Amino acid sequence: MQDTKALAQKLNISWGKLVTLALNDFVRRHNRPQRLTEQINAAYTDNLDSHEMAVLRGMASTHRRLVENEW
Repeated sequence: MQDTKALAQKLNISWGKLVTLALNDFVRRHNRPQRLTEQINAAYTDNLDSHEMAVLRGMASTHRRLVENEW
């Protein structure tokens, strides 16, 4: 508790303001993984455009050619 009061004084803000800043930062950090997961899910649920489909087909073809004699 003394450390937080000393930090607030050093930053020239009230102790309450320091606690508010710390809580806001905690909540932001806590919510970040959820937002990241939502963004990743959105990226993978989007439909591919024609260019992306062509690239995907090319990659699949190349992969088949590379591994056809491996098994």
